[in-house]
Amino acid sequence: MEGKSGGQVFLYGVPNRDKARLTTIILSHFHRNHLEFDSILVFSNQADIPRMDLARLSDVGGDMVSSLASREDFRRKVERRVG
Repeated sequence: MEGKSGGQVFLYGVPNRDKARLTTIILSHFHRNHLEFDSILVFSNQADIPRMDLARLSDVGGDMVSSLASREDFRRKVERRVG
């Protein structure tokens, strides 16, 4: 999505540990290559992600929404970045 400042906003769904690890790798690659972006990570249930995987992802990720039930948080975070 195009952000308010004209930069890119990437939206990632994170349903499980494997996707958390893949998203960490992707975002780390973007950072290493100095890509300008914001990211929003939406978890099916953040409590299901192992702590070490979540810690690594939080180091490289942007805004996080803890579960699919947090619709108001998701809306607020998207509007702040894109709206």
